[in-house]
Amino acid sequence: MTHVAIVKAARGVFEASGATPVDPSYILPSDIPLELSGEAVRARLCVFTDHRGNEMVMRPDLTLPVAGLEAERLASGTHGPNAYCYAAEAFRLPAAEGDPMEFTQIGFERFGRDADPSEDAEAFALVHEAVRACGVRPVAISTGDLAVFPTYIDALGLPRVTADLLKRAFRQEGGVRALLEAAPLPIEDDMVSTLQAKTAEEAATAFRAALQARGIPLIGTRSVAEIVSGLRARAAVQEAGGIPGTVRDVIGALASVNCTAAEAADQLDAIAVRFSLSRTTSIIDRVARRMELIRELLPDLKAICGFRSGFGRRFTYYDGFLFETLGPNLTDSQPIASGGRYDGLISGLSNGRANATAIGGVVRPDRVLRAKGRGA
Repeated sequence: MTHVAIVKAARGVFEASGATPVDPSYILPSDIPLELSGEAVRARLCVFTDHRGNEMVMRPDLTLPVAGLEAERLASGTHGPNAYCYAAEAFRLPAAEGDPMEFTQIGFERFGRDADPSEDAEAFALVHEAVRACGVRPVAISTGDLAVFPTYIDALGLPRVTADLLKRAFRQEGGVRALLEAAPLPIEDDMVSTLQAKTAEEAATAFRAALQARGIPLIGTRSVAEIVSGLRARAAVQEAGGIPGTVRDVIGALASVNCTAAEAADQLDAIAVRFSLSRTTSIIDRVARRMELIRELLPDLKAICGFRSGFGRRFTYYDGFLFETLGPNLTDSQPIASGGRYDGLISGLSNGRANATAIGGVVRPDRVLRAKGRGA
């Protein structure tokens, strides 16, 4: 199949599901992806300044601008479930060798449906129907659920400031590990003025002054505001008594969950029993029921479907079930298809004026071609 034929085949599957075809704006204000996912994603974004001096980005995926369309629809007073599909270009700096900066995504986004395991399984099956229509067989599928970690943290009954800090750290790559390693350390004396500053501007000035006094340049992808927020959260956690050893044990047990998807619920349940976490039953049942439905819809994928509790996506607006599908001739960082749930995104894009459950998935035709042994 050619690139054009792959696009046609996958798009046909999504259009047949009843979704409305769209091609949203190519350009977004940079604060949309940055506020949702943090400065860590900046290194992947195609950023530029418009004629008014505003920082803008080329759309890094189709989910953000399509969700923006839905947020506008809901905020205008139109309600009810809705679905879109697309075959359009996205723009990201490559994370893997051989990937292009500009690439096509063929996908769908559904809003306002029940956020339950059956909807998760149906979206998963729809993506894999499109993969099958493209004539490629997956070699592995990674799944996860970003609601598992916060549910277990809530079940521990921690002070709110500690629980919130752990949840935020989970959204950052390596964030929990860095937090656990840094938590016992006291806040340095020269950072006290930063913590005591009354405004964000005063805190940023004090922080930069402390770095300059140390002779340390400000490098990396996190903004000053993010760093200051992290320092204040660390200080608050220390005032609340730090992170108990039991919490570290639970986090370590969760981090070790890397199994077949069919075994995931049992392993999560074993952790809950070991640490007497009774408030985790609903998420464990959800993981079990979702996989049961996926096995019914796609029994041939059971053997290659795995689950990792720490599996996540760089764009951190995802907040529930998610998956990546791998094909031959590609690395683990180059899925041919992916998808996930992002129930909080509409509220974030509309500044709280609208809310809607959301789930979507995409197929990458350039990677499908490579999986077939052909260049894109």
